Amino acid sequence: MHRLALFWVAAGLILTATAQHPMVFFGARLHSQARAEENTFTLRWYDDLGRHSVVFLQLYHEAGYGAYVAQRLQNPKSDRDRTALDEAYIERLEGWRIGKFYAPFGAGLLLNESVIALQSPTRFAIGDLPMRVAYLYNGADRHQGVFVRVGTATGGVSVGIGRHFGITPHAFAIWELPERARPQQGYDTLYGADYSLRFRGVHAQLEWLYSEGARIDATHWFAARIQLHELLFQPEITAAYQTRAEQLSWRIALQQRASERTQLNLTVRGRAGTIQFVAFGLQGDL
Repeated sequence: MHRLALFWVAAGLILTATAQHPMVFFGARLHSQARAEENTFTLRWYDDLGRHSVVFLQLYHEAGYGAYVAQRLQNPKSDRDRTALDEAYIERLEGWRIGKFYAPFGAGLLLNESVIALQSPTRFAIGDLPMRVAYLYNGADRHQGVFVRVGTATGGVSVGIGRHFGITPHAFAIWELPERARPQQGYDTLYGADYSLRFRGVHAQLEWLYSEGARIDATHWFAARIQLHELLFQPEITAAYQTRAEQLSWRIALQQRASERTQLNLTVRGRAGTIQFVAFGLQGDL
């Protein structure tokens, strides 16, 4: 399936590159993190939310088309896919996208996995509301099905029907670290709602997600993220609660700009009243 995604992206790259005056960018995007946990200190080329450091090639054309290919510098050990390919897709800007990319369920605060998919915006018949539809097909024992979200950037409702959702290290990373193995069968049915509010330098996000599977107990997930952009070090506070475990996972991150395009991070993460680790990170584009 990854070969099929690369075929379509390669075709898109050729067409875009041979078109008149394409804009080409090559670079690196960092999400590195050095963690101090228990008696160990380790450097990872991804962070605790499963965001990878990548090298990438990006093309744009003035007609409104683009292509993007990114390769990871490191995978979590729990990633059964073992591919270095993070994303590879072609798109109509602000329109459809096809290939391998991060297809969020709802707002993506809880579930945002890199999958082979076709995603397109459309309109919902009732109320003429914006609607996003993603068709996923990644082969046997991988993500298959459809995601639908109806709503605006402020809020919306979502549904997912298919198989094997939530099996990669990027799934529910706000709740469980990427190094921990995810359920092999994953979830078959998802329902969700999300809400976002911006007010005087504060950005607050709330999301609820209900998941069930043939071999996994039904679970409710609740997540919240508050970003305080105008305070010193721009604190970001994130929390997630899972009803099956009846526990709260939390994360506090502070940022300090290191240059025009990079920033240093200090992150403290824990579960209930226990601190899991303290980490220092570097994030940005090179």
